[in-house]
Amino acid sequence: MSQVASESAGAESELSQSKVRCLAMTLPSGLDMLLPNTIVAEVIDFRPLEEMDGLPAWVEGMLSWRGRSVPLVSLERLLSQESGQRDDTQRRYVILNTLNGNRRVPFIATAIMGIPHLVLAGESELQYDDGGDNEPVVLARVRYLDEPVVVPNLDVLEKMLEHLGVSAA
Repeated sequence: MSQVASESAGAESELSQSKVRCLAMTLPSGLDMLLPNTIVAEVIDFRPLEEMDGLPAWVEGMLSWRGRSVPLVSLERLLSQESGQRDDTQRRYVILNTLNGNRRVPFIATAIMGIPHLVLAGESELQYDDGGDNEPVVLARVRYLDEPVVVPNLDVLEKMLEHLGVSAA
């Protein structure tokens, strides 16, 4: 391999290590969300939910996915935002892997609009925003390419669901 090709391969390797493959998604409220793509198990089309009595409004119900019942969490309600669009033709659900190997809550779902976009996010594209400190369900509020996005705190969501006794059976 020539020295130029070797240096180029090294630069590409360094670049890929400094950037994270993420999925950019839009919540029904219009708020954008950014998550590492390894957290996303699947994006599925809109389908009816099994409603659950006695749970807070931010648990919209249970979603049937691959033989499991996955809790559908409304990030908008947790963030005190209006739900926004109700165009079910554009509504999808994103199934998220939880991070702690919890057998009771291995997945959490939330509603999104449209189709997620794969992006490479690195220090040059991300800037931390002020805010989110008083929002336990928000890991970070950032600006991606100068647009505001939220990164949800899946650990907190998982613990909140577990505290309620909700499980993905």
